[in-house]
Amino acid sequence: MSDRPAIPNDLAACQELIRQQQRELEEHRQLAAKQQEIADEKQRRSDETQRVLDATADSHQQVVEELDTTRAELLELRESYRRLVKWVFGQRSERRKYSPGQLTLFDIGEPEASTAEDPLESPDKRGSRRRRKSRGLQLENLPHRRIPHDLPAEDKVCSGCNREMQQIGTDETKVVHYQPAVMEVEVHVRPKYACPCCKLGVASPPPPVRPIRRSMAGPGLIAQVLISKFFDHLPLYRLEDIFARHGLHLARSTLCDWVRGAAELLEPLHDRLKSIVLESPVIWTDDTPVRVLDRQSESGTHRGHFWTYIGDDQHPYSVFDFTENRSSVGPQRFLDGYSGFVHADAYSGYDAVFNNAPGQVLEVACWAHTRRKFDAATKSQPREAHQILDWIRQLYDLEDQASEWAPSARQVLRTNESRPILDRIGSYLDELQGTVLPKSALGEAMTYATNQWQALRRYTDDGRLTIDNNVSERTLRPTAIGRKNWLFLGNDEAGSRAAIVYSIVASAKRHRVDPWTYLSDILLHLNDTDSNLDQLLPDTWLANHPDCKLVYREQEAQRRKARKTQKRVNRRSKARSAR
Repeated sequence: MSDRPAIPNDLAACQELIRQQQRELEEHRQLAAKQQEIADEKQRRSDETQRVLDATADSHQQVVEELDTTRAELLELRESYRRLVKWVFGQRSERRKYSPGQLTLFDIGEPEASTAEDPLESPDKRGSRRRRKSRGLQLENLPHRRIPHDLPAEDKVCSGCNREMQQIGTDETKVVHYQPAVMEVEVHVRPKYACPCCKLGVASPPPPVRPIRRSMAGPGLIAQVLISKFFDHLPLYRLEDIFARHGLHLARSTLCDWVRGAAELLEPLHDRLKSIVLESPVIWTDDTPVRVLDRQSESGTHRGHFWTYIGDDQHPYSVFDFTENRSSVGPQRFLDGYSGFVHADAYSGYDAVFNNAPGQVLEVACWAHTRRKFDAATKSQPREAHQILDWIRQLYDLEDQASEWAPSARQVLRTNESRPILDRIGSYLDELQGTVLPKSALGEAMTYATNQWQALRRYTDDGRLTIDNNVSERTLRPTAIGRKNWLFLGNDEAGSRAAIVYSIVASAKRHRVDPWTYLSDILLHLNDTDSNLDQLLPDTWLANHPDCKLVYREQEAQRRKARKTQKRVNRRSKARSAR
């Protein structure tokens, strides 16, 4: 039997059955549509939930990235604050102190012990008082004036027998006295002669030669003005007061005119010094800023720059240049046509000099600047920074060992000893890449060393090169000291004149020439159109005037070098004994 319902034979019943089926079919359709709406709503809610979850994940990732950035900025600010506090209140020296028990990473060999004694260090044991050593003043170079002293007649009678006492000797007490400088007027009397009969004219001796025409200032006075401002760092207004105390008031405008006239007179000698320095196969250079009065500037000043260019021992002169700004135009103009090595810092203004003459001008970077960068990172990441600083210290120990050697022997030592250490530093820097924040102190030091790596290694290619550019900073230091006293330059022309005088003074100081005597003499000779500039160079002039050498400066440098060498020997001995 079939389960299907029987179809009625009645037409009305069939129609009712059909309508019933249609109603059931419509209900099924409505139910399916409702279920589809419910399914669509669930899918919409699921998609919305997924979208919210994705947005939340993106927002969370963004918050995490912002938090990491904030933490990095906080670390950077803390590091900057620490360096600022150290710069203001801390120790400026980069010298590291090594305890007797501290071992070095590598044994690179020790230089031979120096036999020079340290005049400041005595072998006294702890607890004993040091005996003050004689200062060794050279009083024999000064004029002596003997002042006799004696007792009154009644004090020469013996209190025991009332006899007159006899002189058995003398005691001498030396007192160094100072008399202020004396300004005097030289009156040159020139008689005039004429024939009362012929009346052909008047004859008289020529007037005395003066450095500046139509000026009553003698060479000694002009030299004193130049030395006071550019050697002793005295502003002209202070010099005005000093001269007034000596009995003559000289207006600052007059002193400025004398400086201008002297600079114009010294310019040919400055140009000769420049030409000789450019013949040097190695040049050391650096710059320092200075404020220049500028009425068109909102602040009233703009920033000019002094540059120094130093020749080697065969071209022993230091030349200054002045530029209105720190653009690359200044070094390019000065070094135009130069061929050789240039010691410089990482300032991008020098890149044009190296790029415009590839292979002709070779850059030599400064390890002192690099060491300074890693020294700033010793607080934040001490392990990595100290390890690199220890390698750098070994490089400097090798340079100290070979400081008195010939360039060829020095280059051999660098090839055998320094280059392996440089290879270790380079490999270690490669290992640290990607593990250090770029803006951290260590990251900045690594970036600096990596960008300058080829130039940092170049000093090992030639024994005439040096490991750093400290000689340029020492040459610029007097300019920085003067800047703290006279504060600014009147205009850009004054900067060019100051560069001329600084060149003469720095070159004379390099040869330890008495600057006042030297300037007083050459100012008169430069006024002569037939003067031989080579005879007026500091070293040549000193050879003709050996009594004008500042011997005490040379002796002081020798004692300082002996102390420095002895301290290094003692430090290495302690490290070697600890091993």
